[in-house]
Amino acid sequence: MIKVNGQAINFEKGMTLLDALKAAGESPDVMTLVVVNGVLIPFGQPYRQPLTDGAEVKLLPIVSGG
Repeated sequence: MIKVNGQAINFEKGMTLLDALKAAGESPDVMTLVVVNGVLIPFGQPYRQPLTDGAEVKLLPIVSGG
């Protein structure tokens, strides 16, 4: 099982970060940080990193203000 922002996703062998994001109904944009197991994934990468069972993915929106 993989968690995407706390949502449980069934793990499948060969699953990539992109697969997990799609399964969770997520589509990060330039104002969203993607973190996998505590490691920041740079924006612009195709999110083809393979995941392992038990991975935790967090999407953190960048918020600005004054």
